[in-house]
Amino acid sequence: MKITKVRKNADGDITNVITDDGTEMAVNKAVALAKLGRIDSVVVRKNRNGNDVIASSSNSSQENDLDNLPTF
Repeated sequence: MKITKVRKNADGDITNVITDDGTEMAVNKAVALAKLGRIDSVVVRKNRNGNDVIASSSNSSQENDLDNLPTF
């Protein structure tokens, strides 16, 4: 399963995702699935506030490519 689209709130934070099989889910569910290895091409890391987030790279200095996905 791979994330193909994202929904963002007014602050630009990703709140929901759609996967390549058409499943829409809240980002917290996507984090849980990513921890289980069920979402391809993402890693789980801590953000500045200590919360788990998904990112396309484990390198926090790189731009998060998920932010560049199409929105829905």
